[in-house]
Amino acid sequence: MRLQRMQISALIVLALTAALALVPLPALPYTAGFAPHWVTVSAAVLSAVFVVRPHAAGLLPAVLLLWSAGGIVLDAFRAFFAVTGIPAGEFARVDWPGMALRGLSLAGCALLGALVLRHIRVPGGSWLGYSAFAVGFVYPTAKLYWSFGGTLLRPTGYDEGLPYGELIMLVVGAAGSLALVQRWGRWLPRRLVLAGGWTGAAMLTTMGTMSVFGTLSQLLGLTRGPVPLADPSAVVTVGLVYGSWLLFGLAVGGATLAYQRATV
Repeated sequence: MRLQRMQISALIVLALTAALALVPLPALPYTAGFAPHWVTVSAAVLSAVFVVRPHAAGLLPAVLLLWSAGGIVLDAFRAFFAVTGIPAGEFARVDWPGMALRGLSLAGCALLGALVLRHIRVPGGSWLGYSAFAVGFVYPTAKLYWSFGGTLLRPTGYDEGLPYGELIMLVVGAAGSLALVQRWGRWLPRRLVLAGGWTGAAMLTTMGTMSVFGTLSQLLGLTRGPVPLADPSAVVTVGLVYGSWLLFGLAVGGATLAYQRATV
């Protein structure tokens, strides 16, 4: 009965996603490089097929839905400033219809993933948790290196100071990764650990797919993204440094799933 309810919920969400993606809507400049709507429609249609009979091949449309959800974190930050009225200039402008579409894509990905992952064996979570811990250092370390004047792979025009936000995220991410695999993590409330793990995985993977898939689609001429393709260092930086979010998110997601199964 629960499986049937999940399938019905997934089909409803996927239908709404496809319907909204088919509507020609204006978009703000910050969405350049986000997944094209045809990707979202294709992902929703393919996902519906696998929702009816869930099996491992459903991971493909789930990945496409994840790409379609890319940018939802940026939407959320912009929405925060728009709703609170805190002065933020251009950063307070939000692509509300696009945000709704990306939110539906993420919901569809989560529902499809919940159905498909039942049929997939996930390796032990220990190495995934420790891998997440290690990969989590890539982006903050790069930002710290650039803030102290490092030039290797440094984006053109980079002039940010000490990356306080990234360092705080590093501490939170590192602690959360270890909580999923170390004994002391079992002392924490299970729901708190799961909520943190799945939320972190969703944020990281959507940002990661946006960076990696966005760069690849721009290189292939499928989208007109913001990456300056004439600057090789910029392409490498976006694809690898920012792409570390994707690896981080996948490792956190796998470790969270292993933790969830081990603590039932």
